[in-house]
Amino acid sequence: MEVSETLKKAWSAVENAGLPDKIHEIAFREAVRLLAPAPIGAAAPATAASQVSGQTEKSGSPGGGMAGSGGSIGDTSKIVEDESILLDKVAQHTNVPRGRVDELVHLDGGVLKVSIPGIRLGKSNADKTRAIAQILTIVRGFGLDEDETSLELVRAEAQRLKCYDSANFSSQVKALNGYLITGNGANRRIRAKAAGIAAFPALVDSLLGES
Repeated sequence: MEVSETLKKAWSAVENAGLPDKIHEIAFREAVRLLAPAPIGAAAPATAASQVSGQTEKSGSPGGGMAGSGGSIGDTSKIVEDESILLDKVAQHTNVPRGRVDELVHLDGGVLKVSIPGIRLGKSNADKTRAIAQILTIVRGFGLDEDETSLELVRAEAQRLKCYDSANFSSQVKALNGYLITGNGANRRIRAKAAGIAAFPALVDSLLGES
C-alpha cells in the first residue's frame, strides 16, 4: 500500500470514529501503525508507529532505551533511558500532564515501577492488576518505543504491590478493554490499541484524582 493511501485511510478512520479533537493525533498514529506498521515505521520514524512500535534493539542502539542484547525489549534488561526523557515522551504522546506522569511512575535501579501505592490502584486485586497492566504498557510503549510489553513485568509489579492473584492473573488481564494479549506462557505480551491509549488520561485522573 502506498504511503499516501495509508495516511488517507488512517485519517478517514479517525474522522469516522467521532473521537474528541484532543486525541486525534494519538488515534491517527495508532491507525497508521495498524494499517502499515513496517512501511510507515521505516519511512517516518517521528510519526505514527514509531512512538508505540519499537523493534528489538541491542545494547547501545539509538532509541532502544534498554541494556542487554537479544530477546524482546523490556523482558529482563535494565532501562538505560534517562528518566526525564522517558517521562517527557509519555506526557507528549498521551496528553497526560508531565507532573501527573511524575506521580504515576519512576525508575528504580533501571526498573520501571508504579509510584502509586497498591491500595490506591483499585477496590479489588483484579482492578489493581489491570491498572498496573495499563500503566506499564502505555508508559513503556511511548517512553521506551516498545511494541509489546511482557506480562511477566506486569506480574512482577503486581507481586511487589501485593495485589497478585496467581489463580486469576491471566483472566484479570484478558478482561482489559482496549488491549491485545499475544503469545503463550511466559512469552505472553500485552499491547495497547487505540481505545486503550485514548482512555489512558481518564485512568490517570481516576488514580491520582481529577486535576
